[in-house]
Amino acid sequence: MARTTAVLLALAVVPAAAAAQRLAPPTLHVGATIPVRVSWRASDVALAGAFVVALVIDAAQTRGLAQRGWQSYSETNPILGPRPSVGQVNTYTAVAGLSVLGAAAVVPARVRPWLLGAALAVETFTIAGNLRQGIALRFP
Repeated sequence: MARTTAVLLALAVVPAAAAAQRLAPPTLHVGATIPVRVSWRASDVALAGAFVVALVIDAAQTRGLAQRGWQSYSETNPILGPRPSVGQVNTYTAVAGLSVLGAAAVVPARVRPWLLGAALAVETFTIAGNLRQGIALRFP
């Protein structure tokens, strides 16, 4: 928890310190200069937020099954396997979330809503399928 707080504090302080010193925003050099800041429309942010909420709900449902020993249930995600542990679910959730949001940050702006919408749709169908199987809707 302390490490997370320190990272968040550093992320909040660094831009403020750069602004105070009137420094140019940092750039990432990959063959050409790419600005680190990515401009997202409000609709992109809303889709990304909805995706994250759905991902967290799906993870909470799956963690609940893992904590109860997968009684008469099995995971259908081939990456996780039929009975992942809570740690595996947490790791997968973090990697999946960062992968989708990272990909959305680097694709062209016209593709971003399609990517985020598809990811949200997958999570929504997963949550709905879990509900149909009798798995409670859990908010972490």
